[in-house]
Amino acid sequence: MEQIPEDFPEEVLDDVIILIKAECVHLYCNPVNYGYLLPYVSHWRNLQLHCLTETEYEDEEVAEEFKISSFVSMVQDCRCIGIPYSSHGHVQKFDMFMLEKWPIIQAFALEGIGAGVFFTMKYKLTDVSQRLWQVYSRLDPASLDSLLNEVNHLHRLLVKLTENNMLDMIPCVMLNLIFCVFQPFRTYYSHGLISSNITDKSKSRQPFVLFGSHSTKDDLENYCFTFPSEGHQVRNTGPGGGVAKHMVRLMQCVAPKGPLACARTYFFGSTHVPYLGNRSAQISSKLLSHIYSAVVQSVLAGIKCFSINSSASKAKDVAEQTFQLALDNFGLIQYRGALRSKAVFSIQAVNNEGTIIPLSDEDSRFMVKTASMMVHDIPDLHCGGNLGSVVFSESFLESSVYIQHLFSCRWQDGTCLGIPLTVRDSAYMFSNSLLSTPEEGKLVFFSEGILFVHPHHGSITLSMSHINTIKLYDGASLSDASMLFIKYQTSLLPHLPFPLHSADFSLAIALLPRTKSYKSFYSQVLTHTHTYAGGTFRFLSSCRKVGNSDFLSSVESILNASALITDYLIDSWEVFCPALEGSEEFSASHLQRFLSSLLAKQRETDLNSTRVVLLIPGYTDVLNVIQAITAHPDPQVHSQVTVGAVSACVNPLTSFIKHRLLFPKLLEQCSQGVVSNVIFTGLTTEQKHPLLKYMQQLIRAANPSTAFISAEKWVVRRTEDIRLILNDSSFSQSHMINARYLLYPGWWEGRFVSGSGSLSMSQHCIEFSRPLEKALFLQRCKALKSSLKPSSLTGNIYHISGKVLFSDNDRQMVVNCNSISGNVTIAPDQGTHYGPRTTNNCYLMFHGVGLTQEGLKDWLRHCAKQVNSHRWEQRTLTPQEIRYIHVKRHLDPLPPGYFYNGHHFVSFFGEKQNFHPLMDQFIDEYVQEANKEIEHFNREVDLQPHVDLFDP
Repeated sequence: MEQIPEDFPEEVLDDVIILIKAECVHLYCNPVNYGYLLPYVSHWRNLQLHCLTETEYEDEEVAEEFKISSFVSMVQDCRCIGIPYSSHGHVQKFDMFMLEKWPIIQAFALEGIGAGVFFTMKYKLTDVSQRLWQVYSRLDPASLDSLLNEVNHLHRLLVKLTENNMLDMIPCVMLNLIFCVFQPFRTYYSHGLISSNITDKSKSRQPFVLFGSHSTKDDLENYCFTFPSEGHQVRNTGPGGGVAKHMVRLMQCVAPKGPLACARTYFFGSTHVPYLGNRSAQISSKLLSHIYSAVVQSVLAGIKCFSINSSASKAKDVAEQTFQLALDNFGLIQYRGALRSKAVFSIQAVNNEGTIIPLSDEDSRFMVKTASMMVHDIPDLHCGGNLGSVVFSESFLESSVYIQHLFSCRWQDGTCLGIPLTVRDSAYMFSNSLLSTPEEGKLVFFSEGILFVHPHHGSITLSMSHINTIKLYDGASLSDASMLFIKYQTSLLPHLPFPLHSADFSLAIALLPRTKSYKSFYSQVLTHTHTYAGGTFRFLSSCRKVGNSDFLSSVESILNASALITDYLIDSWEVFCPALEGSEEFSASHLQRFLSSLLAKQRETDLNSTRVVLLIPGYTDVLNVIQAITAHPDPQVHSQVTVGAVSACVNPLTSFIKHRLLFPKLLEQCSQGVVSNVIFTGLTTEQKHPLLKYMQQLIRAANPSTAFISAEKWVVRRTEDIRLILNDSSFSQSHMINARYLLYPGWWEGRFVSGSGSLSMSQHCIEFSRPLEKALFLQRCKALKSSLKPSSLTGNIYHISGKVLFSDNDRQMVVNCNSISGNVTIAPDQGTHYGPRTTNNCYLMFHGVGLTQEGLKDWLRHCAKQVNSHRWEQRTLTPQEIRYIHVKRHLDPLPPGYFYNGHHFVSFFGEKQNFHPLMDQFIDEYVQEANKEIEHFNREVDLQPHVDLFDP
């Protein structure tokens, strides 16, 4: 982790517990290391943080108890737990008795704070060390960031060592010893081996330094970096036993514990010779530099090829072809045959531990690759002899989107597209979509359709059975591009890549002049229009001519014209709030039915466009809503409904269940790549509450690109903020699209599983038709905060909202109660409150953990006028009531033998007491009078028909 002060105690930084479950992750940490962990964990799905605040953490006893209780709550619903018992390279036998000696495991058995039972007896434990080693060896975003920072450090180190060695080259030549140059690299690599128990015997992953003619293939194969040969002297390794003109060095950048490696060839002096009348001077040095330049070009070409198609054999062919062409360009045609078998190109995958992994292994896709080429035993065709070898290698990363199902089309007779009319040649295809840009591919015309082979999307087939019309724009000149505008049916949408989907169901294909596709279209396709779907080509007379240089931008403007006009033709807005009946959660099918009906209504009324504001229910993963829209089963709805912007509302005062434990799905409702705006409510602009700062830090780490909007008193006032919320293109911005595809694979097809946390919030809608007592309702709502249980959350009510009637007012009221903040609001219904569709006038929506319908009904019954069947007894009186009786009756006449001295009641024997001597009699009279009132009230109630709060 970056920017960690050196004076931080190690036990504080290591104070972390991570429990990974199937659908969620529990993380315990402390306020000190929380800020350093946040950038790495904030994007984890269904993350549950167990962390104290800074003030709470100051009490050591409280902090220790919280750590133990957090660990107990993490594992409470587990049966089998995997333990990473051994670190890589230090294998230990899994011993559960040693595991019981861990402090946190010992604390687990404590009574009261812990679970009160031995950890190893309650859970089935297994060692998962070796499985995790495989995960650690793969390159993830965090290790990639660390690797890139390390590359900069190593590059500076390499430059420094190289420059120092070059300055020391003269004394090295005088000493005739190669180890003078190699010593710094050997020391660096050897020290890296000390802390690692991994022995890598692969010579290709070891550093070496060889000079001149002693860099042959045999020298490389017999080389030992630990004990380099001291007999290889610089002065006698050049041509004809002279001074070496070049040296070859391969350095392991992060010795065996890292994936980086590079090889370079260095030349003593310059590689050019000023003309001094001697044309043959230093010809070997110039020859080697040209060959080395060809090697560098070949390796870079091989890397580019491998990054595109992930084929080592194709990359090898490209590298070898590039090498031969480069030799021709340097005028070294005579060396093509001599070096053909001596140039060796290879690509290796290396994991984070520095171990070579075969490219055939599926895990190699996620690892750093090293591409290298060595030309060994280069002959001197002029003077004879061996000039040695040159080598170049580079580490690289490939970034590819792997196509799981690639559609292929057979070209023989009788297929879906008929007989091919043209050969494959380049063309461009694009559509009126924000996701579409002109993409080059190979185009083939068939007798019954068109085939377009895209380099990433694969084969795209346009059968005439799916095409309505094809319009041709002819530039009327051989120097102008020709455009095909294809109007297709909705049945083609499932067979088109989603970036080509457009609201107008059209595609554009550009045929560049002087290409085979352009010539064969006019010579072979237009002459067969009678077989091409009955002559569906129509010529566009309204399109202006475009030249070869600007046809892409011109046609794109034509296709986007209708979309730009539509933005100004908004006829209506629809507000959709999903109906939550009973304890139902978000229903994707319900939303999809709504969108289908809305689209049908739009067709019937000829509306140009309809915009919808969707209010998502609480604790719903926003990706589930997005997938319900983008993966709509109806192709027409799928193609015509787009998402404009997603905004999340967050109240920092009511975001935490306890300490820093967030409510479920709160971070998921602020997901990167999906949510464009986060609106903070519940605070005024003057309030700089610590929770606001904390929430902004947390959300910014989870979604770096989102915009923060302040809604003072739940109202957005700034015009710029309103524009952000109503923006119809923020969801389709390039950085949002990139984030979605990287973070949520399969989201477009509705295949991304959002998962759920271990804490499940239940939602219950309770309907009733009778009025409540306002005083009783307020009393019970305000008592919810103090009744919240901190350990077992079952039965806790966190939020109440809905519409009710009170007995003192005939007007319906909108109520909201939050147990975390203790706030209760009651306001007249203005008709703007969106809630569940109910059959009764009154309803309340309860949110909590482990709630039941009957339990909530009992809670509500105490808020209504009920029969008072409780009789008072003396032992049930409260101290306040006894005090009331004393104040009311303390001046009553005293019995004989007592007097009052102004402070106490004194008996004949001098005994003092605070209460009246007849206090027991006064209490009995008070109880009797109270019971008479209760019986009178109950008789009056009995005369009326008894109605329960939930009776119809």
